[in-house]
Amino acid sequence: MTPDEFQSKLTGITVEINRAVNHDLPLIVGNKAVDMFKQNFQEEGFFGGKWKDVKRRTNPPKRTRHPADARRKILTGRTANLGRSIRNKVQRGLAVIYSDAPYAPYHNEGTPRIPQRQFIGDHPKLRRMVQNEIERRLGRIFK
Repeated sequence: MTPDEFQSKLTGITVEINRAVNHDLPLIVGNKAVDMFKQNFQEEGFFGGKWKDVKRRTNPPKRTRHPADARRKILTGRTANLGRSIRNKVQRGLAVIYSDAPYAPYHNEGTPRIPQRQFIGDHPKLRRMVQNEIERRLGRIFK
């Protein structure tokens, strides 16, 4: 390989790394993170840790406005808006995962009256997924 060929190859690798870091990886990781957080709703917990149950399921009232309330998942209301509100915003080199539901922080972080039922946040499984995606993408570049 001549010095010019080496320089050309190095420039191509640099372009691919920049594209991966600034565009591809945030998009891939952001979408996978959203899927993981939505899966928390289906599993009624945060990466395997179960949420505290709700009264409508543990001690349902004798008369209820809707019979399915006693069987519905913990943070899934009749509209399922909270779970569907999880989104990602991809920026240069960054993916931001958020919920635009105004009551999301109350459930995710808890309050004196509402127990914490975290569904978005940092977790070793999330970090492992991010690391695997970075290694996979960079592995393809340097192959």
